[in-house]
Amino acid sequence: MSTLPELFQRLRANAAEHHHRRLLLISGRRDWCYAQVNLLGALEDSVWIGSDAPGGWTRFNPRQTHKLLGQSYRYLVYDAWSGFNPDSFGQASGTLRGGGVLLLLCPDLDHWPEYDDPEHEGLVAFPYQSEDAGRRFISRMVMLLEDDAYTLQWREGSELAGVEIELPVPQEVAGSAADVALPSKTRDQQQAVELILNQLRRGRRPAVLTADRGRGKSTALGIAAAQLSGLDYLQILITAPEQASAEEAFHMAGQLLPDYQQSKGLLEKGEHSIRFLEPEQALSEPGEGQVLLVDEAAAIPVPVLSALLQRFPRIVFASTIHGYEGTGQGFSLRFKKVLDSTTPNWKSIHLNQPIRWAEQDPLEQLVFNLLLLNAEAADSRLLCEKIQQQAEQKIERLDRDRLSEDYETLNQLFGLLVLAHYRTTPGDLRILLDSPNLHIWTLRLDGQIAAAALISEEGPIPAELVEPIWSGERRPRGHLLPQTLLGHEGARAAAPLRAGRIMRIAVHPALQRQGLGSQLLAAIKEDAAGFGWDYLGASFAASASLQQFWRHAGFSTVRLGSSRDSVSGCHAALVIAARSEAASRLQQQLSARFSEQLSYRLSDDLTDLEPDLICELLRGNQLVTELSEHDHSDLQAFARHHRSYESCAYAIHRFCLTLLSGIDEARLMTLLQNADFCLLLERNLQQKSWGELERRGQGRKQLVRQLRQALIELLPAQGSNELNISGSDNHPSA
Repeated sequence: MSTLPELFQRLRANAAEHHHRRLLLISGRRDWCYAQVNLLGALEDSVWIGSDAPGGWTRFNPRQTHKLLGQSYRYLVYDAWSGFNPDSFGQASGTLRGGGVLLLLCPDLDHWPEYDDPEHEGLVAFPYQSEDAGRRFISRMVMLLEDDAYTLQWREGSELAGVEIELPVPQEVAGSAADVALPSKTRDQQQAVELILNQLRRGRRPAVLTADRGRGKSTALGIAAAQLSGLDYLQILITAPEQASAEEAFHMAGQLLPDYQQSKGLLEKGEHSIRFLEPEQALSEPGEGQVLLVDEAAAIPVPVLSALLQRFPRIVFASTIHGYEGTGQGFSLRFKKVLDSTTPNWKSIHLNQPIRWAEQDPLEQLVFNLLLLNAEAADSRLLCEKIQQQAEQKIERLDRDRLSEDYETLNQLFGLLVLAHYRTTPGDLRILLDSPNLHIWTLRLDGQIAAAALISEEGPIPAELVEPIWSGERRPRGHLLPQTLLGHEGARAAAPLRAGRIMRIAVHPALQRQGLGSQLLAAIKEDAAGFGWDYLGASFAASASLQQFWRHAGFSTVRLGSSRDSVSGCHAALVIAARSEAASRLQQQLSARFSEQLSYRLSDDLTDLEPDLICELLRGNQLVTELSEHDHSDLQAFARHHRSYESCAYAIHRFCLTLLSGIDEARLMTLLQNADFCLLLERNLQQKSWGELERRGQGRKQLVRQLRQALIELLPAQGSNELNISGSDNHPSA
């Protein structure tokens, strides 16, 4: 029988011959696993992922592996004894280049699912303990590892389980990313750079690059940045969710521009520069005369991408389709609709050829299977056919033990979640399977998953924690809804109640706006009593369309965050729907308080709120039930005569609140297309100063004329007190 060092030598020789990457699984007692690695001697160009490592190893904590993105190694040890984090495993495996070997250390495969993984702590909410976490994710992994023909197993007390087999011979062997030094290293990269240059020469024509990891997408951006900097463009900007994600592009550009001064996130020579900016910083740039390259666009919220698209006439988006930081599938589906409507002359290219390893790489396919990076939602055409045929609809709560063994259902479910949310990561798969307080509902059309919802059980809050949470001294893990209501809204009445928090609700993009999400929510509402939930709730990135969806589903908005989330770019909204008398009283109280505060907050911490969201939040608001005769007089005096805005501002404020409380959707959509109406919201409800509004290029006299015109279109004829809320023959001016 061969020794481990002998087998390891054969394994890495095989990997090097085909420029593939291989996995060596070492399972047994922890000390035994570490001893086996020591038998292999010093491994140069290597990194150890885990909380412990033998002397001489470069070690990274699993929570820090995102810092490795853009780097490459020949050998990688992933210590699952320190915890198996799906996101870090995916990130780390992507840094291994062709000819390399990944050593996965874990408990004996027969007992790994029972191991109390340190990662369990992040899967459970108070008062659950780590041992309450499920074992489905690891059980599924063990099954896939044992079935993988290319994985070699070195197990304590057993002979080698894996066998050497003939690997597929790649069509072409590519060099590592570190070896790339010429723009034409691969045909895909050359074509991508040519597309970028051609598109940017022709004005507002964005270019989009997509690829799986390891295809040289970021390197292509670096080549393009270097070539663009040598042309007429003085300012080349690169943005990404984190600066580490852009390091590969800067490394490539730096190689091609050796005469540029180089520092972290900056290359410059005279007036020419290539610099890194965070997405929010990029939104403050002029845009005109600059080029913006957006890397890892899938991990940036679509609203932020849309704003960047509007600001920069010359822009490039690059996205990993099967990524570890966030999914590119949702980006492909949702953001391309924005491109079609905003810049229909955009063009895209998909990079297929691997550059860090050869095609048909065994490790890439294994990682895809383990982490469901290749999950796909149900086919769009098939779902559309079934909805047209009025196929049988079935709403059910899934058994997660069965789900973990039902590949097709799990693949469709996770694929749908990937499409629905730009930040879905492999870590969400483990939460989906193993969090103890999670429930899953699906809506199927003739067996195909068309919609799904994930519900987290939350509350009650133990009596001894109520005051510490209310005062801001404690924040136990989990329980987002009751803790937010208690700690931010001061609602002690929420503490003893039980809630079902809707973590995710996803409807297949091909079937949206057909009532499927509402049907799913209605079914969950009916089931709520059986679980003892006093109310259902959700927290999400606020937008007018989502607020409308939840309002139509019977949910009331009870909170809106005071600042925009750095990830979503939106304010966080919280909505609830009562299912018990106690919760009904709480909902009425919190909803009324939110409405009372909203008109004040619009001029305080919500001055950046979008006009359509303002209008949606104010619909149904009954703070002003009727305008006085004095109000009507002031409104006419400003709109049709020469009274100053300031002397009539309070009457205008009351009028706006009354108008929006009862306006119908068709009329509102028309008004939101009117710049004068939007100005009225900004000046009056949000109380933006004349100076701020004048900085857009219009003087105060013109602004006042616009405000008068907006009111003339909205006010009833002089002498009548009947508001023009719904349809009217007097359409606002454009």
